[in-house]
Amino acid sequence: MNAVIKTSLSCLAAALLSLTAAHAQLVSRSDEPIDITGDTAEFQDNLAVWTGNVRVVQGEGILTTDRLEAVLIDGGGFETITAIGTVRYSNGKEAITGEHAVFDDAARTIVMTEDVILTQGKQVLSAGKVTYWVDTGKVLFAPEPGKRIRGLFFTKSDEEQS
Repeated sequence: MNAVIKTSLSCLAAALLSLTAAHAQLVSRSDEPIDITGDTAEFQDNLAVWTGNVRVVQGEGILTTDRLEAVLIDGGGFETITAIGTVRYSNGKEAITGEHAVFDDAARTIVMTEDVILTQGKQVLSAGKVTYWVDTGKVLFAPEPGKRIRGLFFTKSDEEQS
């Protein structure tokens, strides 16, 4: 279970961390270019905003969202990266979805909220809020009000279960 959670969240972390030149990787250990498309892009002062069908692609890694905002700092880094509206990251092996995700560089956390679903193969976890500490790998799942956290895990392959 821990490996499923950690792998999917690590992929999201890589996706969100990659969106500046200082951290140019959407897929771990890739030197492939990052292709960002959207209906509009606006850059002013220390804010970069992509809106409308935003799609970030590097190799097999794909991050999609309705809006992407990066608050930049001098030297090419950033304070926060926020993905808003139907956030989805997939690398062909695992995926994580939610409605809102924020990477905070100072706190070194990624917080994804609103109907968060992590999948890896047939394994599925759902929660209202997931907090991932990038440096330690710690993961905290919190339910939506009135709900519980749910995980569905298969221990045998399909052939073994028949």
